[in-house]
Amino acid sequence: MELNLEEALEAPVALSHRLEVPVGRLERPELLSLEPVEFSGTLQKAEPGFVLSGELAVSGQAVCSRCLAPVPFASRGDVSWVFAPAHRRPTAEETELTATDLEVVWYEDFIVPFDPLVEEMLQLEIPLKPLCRPECKGLCPTCGADRNVAPCDCREEGDERLAKLKSLLS
Repeated sequence: MELNLEEALEAPVALSHRLEVPVGRLERPELLSLEPVEFSGTLQKAEPGFVLSGELAVSGQAVCSRCLAPVPFASRGDVSWVFAPAHRRPTAEETELTATDLEVVWYEDFIVPFDPLVEEMLQLEIPLKPLCRPECKGLCPTCGADRNVAPCDCREEGDERLAKLKSLLS
């Protein structure tokens, strides 16, 4: 989808967009599936350009970072973008960049691609270390058994370098 900023010159414009993002495009190995991403919001004129604010909803399945079980996730949150004309962008000689300057989308033309902006926000909404449950015991590093299902008979070998320190504790 492309945003036509010119449409919001006179009055705010309500927008809604449904974006299908292939899982492979996000380059997140923990991601199993992703439902279409939903955005609804309002584009309006603001100084120095435009503001698009709304809500982003995402859901899907990821792999538990401890036991590799599928974990459903869902997120719904407020998002906002500030669009400013590129000719108003401060140069390095004029000023030091601030955090707000990094949040601005600079445009040359009134037509701005919207899908890359949604995909960037989507990266922030996907859990980094999903867990099937907080007390997940994970997989045994020796035999690979799921410790949530049943304990295994493997003994954990300690690091020999720490043996002397362990003797201080006993």
